[in-house]
Amino acid sequence: MITIVFFKIKKDATEARRKIVLTKEITNSIITYAKSWHPNEGILILQGKKEKNVIRITGLIIPPFSTHGPYYSGFPVYELPFDLSYIGTIHSHPSRSNHPSLEDLNHFFGLVSLIICFPYDVQDIGAFDRDGNKMDLETGYIY
Repeated sequence: MITIVFFKIKKDATEARRKIVLTKEITNSIITYAKSWHPNEGILILQGKKEKNVIRITGLIIPPFSTHGPYYSGFPVYELPFDLSYIGTIHSHPSRSNHPSLEDLNHFFGLVSLIICFPYDVQDIGAFDRDGNKMDLETGYIY
C-alpha cells in the first residue's frame, strides 16, 4: 500500500504585504494624464521592478491603440511589444470610487492595478492585486 500525503502551505498571518512605490514624478504624471482624459477613463502601462515584497514603478507607457470612454478604457495586449519591465496598469475612474470593478478584475494585467478616481489627487490613487485586495502604496508625498 502506498500512502501519498499532500501538504498545503499555510500563509503566515504576519507575512509582509506587497508595497507599491511611486516617485513624485510618476505620481504627478499619473494625475496629469487622468485629468487630461476626464470625463473619460485614461489608461497607462506601468513599468517597474519587483524586489521581494516591494514593487517600484519606474516608468509609464501609453498603450498603442488604446480606447477611452466614460465607463471603460483598454488596449489590445497583443499589440504590445515584448517587454519584461511591464508590471501592471493604472487607469482612471471619472467617478469618486478607486475600487476595481468586476470588469477591471477580469482584465487584470501584470502584478498590480492602480486606479485613480476623480478629483485626481494623490490620495485618490488605490493599488490592488489581481483578487481586488488593497495593497500598500507609497507616493513620495508626505501627508
